[in-house]
Amino acid sequence: MPENHDVVIVGSGPLGLAAARRLAEKGAQVLVLEQGNAISDPPGSHFRNAERFANDRDSYLPAATGFLEFIDDTVPRDALPGAAVTRTVGGQGVIWTNLCPRGDAPWPAMSDEAWSERYGQAEGYLHVQADRLDRSIRQQRIGDALNGLVESSGRQATPLPVAGRYDQDGLLHFTGSIDILNGSSAGGKVTIRNARVNRIITEGHNVTGLETESGSIEAPQVIIAGGAIATPQLLHRSGIRPKALGRYLSYHPLAICQIVVAPEFCRESGVSDFEPRIQLRPGGGVEWYTIVLHDVSPFMPSGNDARVEGNRLVEIQSICPVDNEEHKRAIFHDDARVTFDVPLSQADLGRMAGAEKEARNIADLIGRIREGCDVTWMPFGFAHMTGTTRMSAEDDGTGVADYRGRVWGYDNLHLATNGLIPTRMAVNPTLTGVSLAIHVADGIAG
Repeated sequence: MPENHDVVIVGSGPLGLAAARRLAEKGAQVLVLEQGNAISDPPGSHFRNAERFANDRDSYLPAATGFLEFIDDTVPRDALPGAAVTRTVGGQGVIWTNLCPRGDAPWPAMSDEAWSERYGQAEGYLHVQADRLDRSIRQQRIGDALNGLVESSGRQATPLPVAGRYDQDGLLHFTGSIDILNGSSAGGKVTIRNARVNRIITEGHNVTGLETESGSIEAPQVIIAGGAIATPQLLHRSGIRPKALGRYLSYHPLAICQIVVAPEFCRESGVSDFEPRIQLRPGGGVEWYTIVLHDVSPFMPSGNDARVEGNRLVEIQSICPVDNEEHKRAIFHDDARVTFDVPLSQADLGRMAGAEKEARNIADLIGRIREGCDVTWMPFGFAHMTGTTRMSAEDDGTGVADYRGRVWGYDNLHLATNGLIPTRMAVNPTLTGVSLAIHVADGIAG
């Protein structure tokens, strides 16, 4: 027998559960469907909070990457060998790096006042803060040095907000997807169930249900929150194929290096220090985003640098936005394959060159690159895909959804995914995506 709920959400990542919480706060009964299994305890909590990663932080990245399903990591650069999906309770929110800057490229989906309000709500849901960073000696001294380096562009080194809570010892408890519901009044109205959605069932301009392997589920309102790849993939599989589906794809080419920081920037040997998190946001003609922090590293250090005290280390991450252009796209095939065609323009490549040059200048300013940890570009498509179900002001073929997140041509089908973001964003998009999820939920609940 078909089940009935006020709203059904497909996907239990941060955006799906943020929408669920907002709807539940307004009185709705919400069913969240997730096809993946739990990888953390409790389910949906952050995988990184396990004690073993506090003792060996560099073991975290390879362990977390094991839960990514890469589409095809053998393809050339323009076909995005780093593109992947996460299928687990809590989605990407159980393995993410928890960096939560506000967006740098707003569009008129909301007024400036409404954007600010939604960002504030999202920061509350994710427990975003930066108030302990002023206790870090590296934060203070590296920040001062960076301000001297970028003064001419008008940029400024500022604390990088993170989703989590520090304990008395300075260790960060990372926010996982389930923490969005925990401690709120909404939890009792949200049910999370394991189910794979095969198809969205439609009749005319309405969704009438969701076809799962165990039967159909009915709901007056449906939100698809499966990420920037799985969301358009489900739409395509269901015969919902607007012209813009998968097009205007953007992502972040991401370069990382690890630095042995000069002693004058650090606490004395053997004395613990809060880990720094510093951001240089785009501005003054600079279009990329640079962050300096000691977080996770993909490297295997070598030689005399195989062992370096943690208080002497930081990573530089250089994040470059790719222009939104119609021909840059994910292609969804009838046999369920997904392929990508995202050739980088000269402007894209120019940003990458500028970001790498800045990273090397920062390395020279504060120390030296650790042996075996030189500037390395992560596989293209690995970080922060957006645009695949982009918003548009009009139903003119340039967007999949309207500015409320409702799919064009349907009355009760909505999206909550970073794929909605239609602009070239330089900073990490998660906080903006959660803000959009709250905005979409408000449009449903009224």
